[in-house]
Amino acid sequence: MSIISNLRSSKQLYKLLGVLVALFCIGYYWYTTQLPNPNPNIDSIEQKVIKNESESKISQDTVIVQKMIYIQCNDIETYKTKPGMNLIGLTRAQLQNVYPDWIIDSFSAREVVMHHNVNGLCREHANSTYIGIKDGFVTIFYGKPGKNAIVKEITNISIDQLMPQDIKDLRKGIVIENREKLLRTLEGLQSR
Repeated sequence: MSIISNLRSSKQLYKLLGVLVALFCIGYYWYTTQLPNPNPNIDSIEQKVIKNESESKISQDTVIVQKMIYIQCNDIETYKTKPGMNLIGLTRAQLQNVYPDWIIDSFSAREVVMHHNVNGLCREHANSTYIGIKDGFVTIFYGKPGKNAIVKEITNISIDQLMPQDIKDLRKGIVIENREKLLRTLEGLQSR
């Protein structure tokens, strides 16, 4: 008799375990499908950002950051300003219509960051010239003496034919203010 009663309690135990497992599975399913996901995927985050950006508008407190990227010298000039009256109230799409050649990197009511690629030299490189040495020849550079120099023209004047003081000055860089000084300096170096 005790074996039969043990079997009945074992059957009841298995039934109870089966019910508990089923309840756990139902609870887990409800928990994972009904509660918000604590780690939303990147796509939903990007959609929220895009939605917020499309709803944002420029206000008088918005900071406008404009970056001019000069292709030939790789310099970047950055300007931070407040928006003009013609920009206040604009959305991202409307601002893009005002600045069709610019790329808007980020847009919020707090800050707008945009950049424009310029196929040219920055003001420093375009307005400054110096004479130096490259590959053993007297060379004309855009910009100021230093690491970021851009070659404008390599002359046929070899440093082998120059005086030691001239070579020393060229290694430092001889700043040229105008075309007349450039021509006089090059003529002087050739005659030595």
